[in-house]
Amino acid sequence: MDDLQDRVSYACYSSNLLDERFLCYIKGEQPAVAKAVYGECLDKTLPSESEDMYINSELSFARASQNWDNGGVAFIRTTFSPTVSTMGRSI
Repeated sequence: MDDLQDRVSYACYSSNLLDERFLCYIKGEQPAVAKAVYGECLDKTLPSESEDMYINSELSFARASQNWDNGGVAFIRTTFSPTVSTMGRSI
């Protein structure tokens, strides 16, 4: 097993909770319904673990993205509160 210091951790939410969707960003693929192909990561090592988590911040949808057929974009607030919870995943 490699050293923990050599690992990268991600926290994701919203549509990126789906492994298939999140992995598109690592592999440099085009997520379903997206109009753009994202550049691949320099290190394309796939996640070795995944764990559900909760982020103590409010999830909201705002604006419109041409990439997502003018659909809203998900954001979490930068203020945190123990009384608010958004489902996320630690990868």
